[in-house]
Amino acid sequence: MNIVLAALNSKYIHSNLAIRYIKSYCKEYNIKLFEATINENLLDISMNILKMEPDVIGFSCYIWNIEETLKVCSIIKSVRKNIKIILGGPEVSYNGEEFLKRNNFIDFLIEGEGEVTFKELLNALYNNQSFYHVDGIVFKYEDKIIRNKSRELIKDLNILPFPYEDEIPDKIVYYEASRGCPFNCSYCLSSTIKGVRFFDINRVKNELKYFIDNKVKLVKFVDRTFNANKYYAKEIWNFLIENANTTTFHFEISADLLDDECFEILKMAPQKLFQFEIGVQTTNPDILKNINRIMDFEAVKANVKRIKEHNNIHCHLDLIAGLPGEDIHSLKKSFDMCMKIRPDVLQLGFLKILKGSPIEKEVEKYDIRYLSFPPYQVLSTKDMSFIDMERLNKIEKVFEIYYNSGNFKLTMGYVLDTIKSEFDFFYELSCELERRDFFSKNFNLKDKFSFMYEFLLKKIDKDLIKNLLLHDYVITSKKPYIPEFLVVRDIENKKEIIIQNSEIIYMNFGLNDFRKILCLPVSYKIIQKNGGITLEKQDTYVIFNIEKGEYFYI
Repeated sequence: MNIVLAALNSKYIHSNLAIRYIKSYCKEYNIKLFEATINENLLDISMNILKMEPDVIGFSCYIWNIEETLKVCSIIKSVRKNIKIILGGPEVSYNGEEFLKRNNFIDFLIEGEGEVTFKELLNALYNNQSFYHVDGIVFKYEDKIIRNKSRELIKDLNILPFPYEDEIPDKIVYYEASRGCPFNCSYCLSSTIKGVRFFDINRVKNELKYFIDNKVKLVKFVDRTFNANKYYAKEIWNFLIENANTTTFHFEISADLLDDECFEILKMAPQKLFQFEIGVQTTNPDILKNINRIMDFEAVKANVKRIKEHNNIHCHLDLIAGLPGEDIHSLKKSFDMCMKIRPDVLQLGFLKILKGSPIEKEVEKYDIRYLSFPPYQVLSTKDMSFIDMERLNKIEKVFEIYYNSGNFKLTMGYVLDTIKSEFDFFYELSCELERRDFFSKNFNLKDKFSFMYEFLLKKIDKDLIKNLLLHDYVITSKKPYIPEFLVVRDIENKKEIIIQNSEIIYMNFGLNDFRKILCLPVSYKIIQKNGGITLEKQDTYVIFNIEKGEYFYI
């Protein structure tokens, strides 16, 4: 019996953890993995799977891939009706009977954790047995749809083998040290499962060392709240610091749970070892109550600032627009409060009404209107109009380009310190860009710098803007020239200046290849210190290492 486990990822750099767990747990079967992206041709995907000659295909289903997955399943079933198709994952773990009625080309659904259920289902298929004894499945029998009793959670996660024994994908590697979440936020499916279960800590250390030894670039922990158990988190962080090499580890944490001992450990982390993603969602206490979320924002703010003191950990904060009871004024306040911390990234997401989540039962109470198809994104609520949500969508796009990308780091670092409300700044910028058809066309990097230059001319000294954007443009574009609108003053003897300063250039950059050097006249020195930007008015020259984005003044 040939079995294929398939996943359509949202991007090429992503990989799927679930199918690897199932394969490792079902070692006695001939299982092959197949991964593609939702952006690829669906007919090509279907044909490539069929070339593997499967008898059984299992698909991992999420809100970002369910529509494409169903189309692929339909194509496969049209070509080979005898192939058994099994779907599992969060997107098919609720209302299974209704799902099978709508999609009669699917044979089985697996609800909840899939490893044990999939193995028992394979055993039944292989031995031509009844499916009634397999907990956790929904299936078709003759003209009926049968839903078996739910499967209990795996009590001891250590029965699951390491999912990367056979191969490590040359992509982002997803990993978990625990399952479950101690919190019960109403918008999250984790709230439907009580308690947190942990893998043995020594096993986790060994597996993380395996990633380090194999020089994996980025390992993303999918644990919902990695530091829910402080002892466990500290042990892992200490271990990773002691064994640090070139691998980066990304964690979702609750910043308000960090204590002094955590900070003593974290300050020892080398740069680029850790990335922290911190869910804020809202700073409004009333809205937090509406979504059954526990968070002390003052503690979050203080602790994120402490993390940033050592400039060694990338900090990413999350907000959610469209939460029940929150209007645009409350969201603005949350946005500004988060931005005062100056996170490396602030992600403005949009509430999604996930099937089976507690918030699904409250849509009428808050008059929540949302997409009836994936990703089930909220369109409006009784407190947030559709027009407000549309504006927030545009602000989010602009904010991604001009802040989160890091392409305007020096400019934003200075400008945002001179204004009262970051939200108002990006609101105004989004309106200005909309008038220029920014959201309906594709613009290159030069255009984006030009838009920012013209926007800032109304607010800040022209010469100062040029100097800031000039630095950002060279660092971002890695090109040996700048657009005309960023030229501070003309210079004819660039090569002579570089040759005259060749020794100091070598001392700073270790470079003799002057093709990688750019010399530009400036009227401000831009100094980065203690997480802020200061400017010194002075006519001088800046020397750039184009490849690395480094610079100094002469």
